[in-house]
Amino acid sequence: MGTVGWIILIVVIAVIVIGVAVALMGNKRTAAKREEAERLRAEAAERTASVEASRREADEQAARAEVARAEAARAEEAALQAQQGVQVEEARVEDQVRAADRVDPDVNTRSEEYRPTTPTTATTNGSTGATTATDSTYDGTLTDENTTVDPEASQWGRTTDDTATVDPAHDQETTPRRTDPA
Repeated sequence: MGTVGWIILIVVIAVIVIGVAVALMGNKRTAAKREEAERLRAEAAERTASVEASRREADEQAARAEVARAEAARAEEAALQAQQGVQVEEARVEDQVRAADRVDPDVNTRSEEYRPTTPTTATTNGSTGATTATDSTYDGTLTDENTTVDPEASQWGRTTDDTATVDPAHDQETTPRRTDPA
């Protein structure tokens, strides 16, 4: 074997050694990648437990929110019913006030300025100029410029000047009163 043969043999051996070294290094890299993958899987498994706990907490909060929405809906419904009840009562009071105004000769219910007054307000009747005192401090005495009606004067509603009386059977005055402005 000559020098060329030895050189070829050395080159072949060198290539084989380099190939073995590369293969060993590749196996080492593969093993390192396997270890990294295993470590990442372990971390993911640890986080899975916390994710499940977070999911349970989110589900519980969603359930509480649903209960709160249901309670809010019930409260809103109750508020709406209460408001409707108030509106019904206000309408009843207004109907009663309108009925009283229709009977009252001092109130011109046909006037464009007519507005029924509720027991919590006081207004001036535009046609007669009389003030209807109907607030919570009202003592039950009605006055205009000529007559004072004392509710305790008699069961017939006699006025203090005895110019008119109210017949309770017919809920009408027996003596006409002045209704035009003076």
